[in-house]
Amino acid sequence: MEPIRKLSEDEIRAIYRQGEDAVVALIQNMNQTIILLAERVKILEDRLSKNSKNSGKPPSTDGYSKPAPKSLRKRHQKKSGGQSIIQEIRSKR
Repeated sequence: MEPIRKLSEDEIRAIYRQGEDAVVALIQNMNQTIILLAERVKILEDRLSKNSKNSGKPPSTDGYSKPAPKSLRKRHQKKSGGQSIIQEIRSKR
């Protein structure tokens, strides 16, 4: 793909003065460039969205955006520790 450059207003007016065919050719060229750039953006976005879970990439290429591991332990209903029960037994003696 050839380098893209901004056309000046004078260059656009010069193309316009060349006639309808020159304007149509310019628009077709610009349209083709837009299509190529859109395809390139799609490819790059697809590449960015891949990680080790949805592609064949190794986990080491995922970077630092991994979520923190979650504990598989369930919370229990009892309060932790037994200090209050021991104090009750001793006070009954």
